[in-house]
Amino acid sequence: IGGACIAAIGPATAQRVKDFHLHVDLQPDEFVAEAVLREFKKQGSIENLRILLVRAEKGRDVLPKELSAAGAIVDEAFAYRTVPETRDTSGARQRLAQDGAELITFTSSSTVENFLALGLPWPKGMRIASIGPITSKTVRDHGLKVDAEARRHDIDGLVQAIRGLLRKVKSTARENLRS
Repeated sequence: IGGACIAAIGPATAQRVKDFHLHVDLQPDEFVAEAVLREFKKQGSIENLRILLVRAEKGRDVLPKELSAAGAIVDEAFAYRTVPETRDTSGARQRLAQDGAELITFTSSSTVENFLALGLPWPKGMRIASIGPITSKTVRDHGLKVDAEARRHDIDGLVQAIRGLLRKVKSTARENLRS
């Protein structure tokens, strides 16, 4: 794409860019907007740098605001929008209401908001696993407790966090049996 440089926040986005035979020039180790800002600042001044920010419609506005504040010329394009499911075609809501669940995962703040907007009864003892600190903050803002948070803010990191939580739960259960 001419002399344009490409930044990607996470590995899934970076892989999609690479699938189009394009090079990712900047990818932070931590998959949050603040880490992208730190990486940009390491590169030097971004004053008058033209940036096209392709993102979710309901994403946080930290990145465009901070880039603009640093002097960049930022244009935003919304690549996708997260919308709540309006029909329960799989019967998941009914099963949750009837059978409960041991764990729920949240992969973004919008998944937290959309799930809670359903108004379903909260199953007793259901634990929460979050993909990262931004999502965890949204969970806590609703008065809920995060039981596991991914260190690496992607699906693999979330799976690792859940495994760690389950090991901890098993260990606690064993100790309680011994007591």
